Amino acid sequence: MWKAGRKACQGLVVTNSFMPTLEDLRNVPDAAWLWDGARGRIVWANAAGIAYFGGTSLFDLIDRPFDFAEPGVERVMMFSKSLKRGQSETALMHFPSSGNSVPIPCTCTIHALGDGRSGVLVVAPFAKLKAPEIPAQKLSQAFDLLPFAAVFVEQDGSLHGFNAAASLLLLAGQKTNLGDLLENASLADDLLSRLATVNTVSEVKKLRSKIGMRDFRLTLRRLGDSGSDVGFAMLLLDDITERRALEHALETHPSETEDAPRLDKTDAEAFQYLGEVLNESARVEHLPLPPASVTPHRKAVSIPAVVVKALDSIREPVIITKSGLLIYANAKAQKFFGFDTLEELINDHAVWNYFTTLEKSAPAAMLAPAHDRRVNFSATMAMVAWQSGPARQFKLHEIESVEPKLAVEPAQVATVVPETEVVVPPQPALETIEVVASQIIEAVPQTIQHVDEAAPVADDELRAILDTATDGIITLDKTGKIHTFSAGAEAIFGYRIAEVADKPFIELLEKDSRKTVRDYLAALQGPGLASVFNDGREVNAIVKQGGTVPLFLTIGALQSKSSNAAFCAVVRDITQWKRTEKELREAKETAEATSKQKSEFLARISHELRTPLNAIMGFSEVMRLERFGEIKNDKYRGYVNDIHSSGGLLLSLINDLLDLSKVEAGQLELNFTSVNLSDTADNAIKMLQEAATGARVVIRKAMPADLPNVVADQRSMRQIMLNVISNAIKFTDPGGQVIVSALTNQSGELKFRVKDTGIGMNEDQLRDALEPFKRVVTQGREVQGTGLGLPLTKALAEANRTSFNISSEPRKGTLIELTFPTTRVLAE
Repeated sequence: MWKAGRKACQGLVVTNSFMPTLEDLRNVPDAAWLWDGARGRIVWANAAGIAYFGGTSLFDLIDRPFDFAEPGVERVMMFSKSLKRGQSETALMHFPSSGNSVPIPCTCTIHALGDGRSGVLVVAPFAKLKAPEIPAQKLSQAFDLLPFAAVFVEQDGSLHGFNAAASLLLLAGQKTNLGDLLENASLADDLLSRLATVNTVSEVKKLRSKIGMRDFRLTLRRLGDSGSDVGFAMLLLDDITERRALEHALETHPSETEDAPRLDKTDAEAFQYLGEVLNESARVEHLPLPPASVTPHRKAVSIPAVVVKALDSIREPVIITKSGLLIYANAKAQKFFGFDTLEELINDHAVWNYFTTLEKSAPAAMLAPAHDRRVNFSATMAMVAWQSGPARQFKLHEIESVEPKLAVEPAQVATVVPETEVVVPPQPALETIEVVASQIIEAVPQTIQHVDEAAPVADDELRAILDTATDGIITLDKTGKIHTFSAGAEAIFGYRIAEVADKPFIELLEKDSRKTVRDYLAALQGPGLASVFNDGREVNAIVKQGGTVPLFLTIGALQSKSSNAAFCAVVRDITQWKRTEKELREAKETAEATSKQKSEFLARISHELRTPLNAIMGFSEVMRLERFGEIKNDKYRGYVNDIHSSGGLLLSLINDLLDLSKVEAGQLELNFTSVNLSDTADNAIKMLQEAATGARVVIRKAMPADLPNVVADQRSMRQIMLNVISNAIKFTDPGGQVIVSALTNQSGELKFRVKDTGIGMNEDQLRDALEPFKRVVTQGREVQGTGLGLPLTKALAEANRTSFNISSEPRKGTLIELTFPTTRVLAE
């Protein structure tokens, strides 16, 4: 269907001679969307387009709102105004809201909407999103290393392509079709007939394996048509014997008086057979031990602490070997083999000899270290970067007991005993062992052959996985030339793999970035720690569409002997990050410049206003006191008093503005000394007592005599107390109280509190009270003020390293609390 749809739609969006219809694009793999450019909404999409935005149906996209500032939506809205009917335009479209960080090349054309308006049809060709080709040899190796048993099934039920796990578990040489494997031909026919109508079929069945009858979860997944080269379906087998036994035990809940559950006849026979095999293998005679030479004591290699920390953080037991030496084993590996220190492990003859000669992964192995404890495990090998060249890293996993008949080849299954004994390969003492061993040896080459045949299936699956990678993945040879080029890299640079293959990678970068990449590659090949601690580089790429794109580049060395690639480079487009970084930097600089201008303006204007204001205050004071004669007119006397009070209010406002701007700009000069809060509060109360008496408000003070001093600025503390207490007096009705108190809590903090019984504030009024120039208006009550008292008090408190808290409720009063931390409270 793909080939037919592709052939029918070939050239739909790249020529002006033929315009595609929505029906043409419905079943093709290309992602297609029809946008309403005026509203920035999707009105239609095919299956690939729906999946791109993570939807399951068209309704998910129709109802989805988009941000007009999103790059892709912005381009669509621009094309809806600039494109003409019959005209197409190719552009990189970026939709970060889809979860894809890499732009995709799209072809855009005008398409009529249902109401006659012009919409924009956007098509992302599937060919440009293809993943790079993966060698069949690597795919066959990946299939063979699957941890679960897998085998290919033809439509007629024949089996082929057993992977390593299936060969070790099942009687692969004796089972040629599904009916033989299930020992039930009718069940096999039923499963295959069901698989013809659905893609997946699952069944639980008890099968005969090399260790007896076991419960398996059988999962059949259809791969393609019956004429496929690799098989009609893949059969996955999951051994669930232990899990089902546990489930049955939890369900039955046997009582203490009941007998222990009995094994059925089949299980008993299996265990009896296993016991006989183990007993006979234990009777194998060993050759006499040759004269042993004294082995020198090995010392651990010195490794940087940061590398040791990184290796110890790995969850699995890990052993590192290099050039025939066991370099390091993390703490989990030491515990895995029963040793307390690294030196004990590397001086064990069995562990040292096995891992220093092991050159590949071992599906099953058994070791007997010097403390006479047998360890059954599997080892997965990987080449890692190390000083002065690559090293082998083995990750270990504990497995069930390894029987002699499971040993596929000597290098994979090793039996090692203490230095007082030596073990030779098991001799064919029993006919049963001989038969089983011959079957396994015959099955190995057959399995490899079938895995090679299965490579196209795994190839398609891995291509599908790589199709989702948004970053560009590029492999390079030893000279830095491009070996493979992923779909993400094609989208970033704008080049196809055919255009850049075998060309130097640095030709895609700016001149300034080329030296960076050369030094990067040289460091990865050198003896330093750059190959271990790879932090990446920022470079600028030259794209085919014109211009440059900032990228974050990470390069790692590859150790594959079967590939021509020596390095793998991963590139990520950081254009959006750079744009955001620039915007944040510009916003910060603008805010700093604005704050500086405001501070300079306030400082300048305060000096300009204070000169005439001092004259107004001085002359009005002389006139108010009638120093040069009596003012006989009462109205003139009242005017003089108003001028003097207004000048005082204006001077207070200027001083508050100047102090607030200095605090915000961090330029307020503070002289931190030892401050006695009790004395400071007494001075403030004395200055405000007259105002409190006039308002018929009682001021009470409750402070302990041994209240410790605090580290603060004396002037700002005095101003804080005056502002807080004066506010409390202003907003307290006659007959109310203002309570000034202080105490130290158990943690050593000192809390200074001012509580009034006034009118209080709700949440909205409280929020406005802390904003500069916002005055709280209370119905039926008019109080003079500038709206700077509480904001300035809060700023001064924070400048003194003190936390400021305010709480209030209507008709229940207001509480203001200053908390001095223990670092600001002086000891007695």
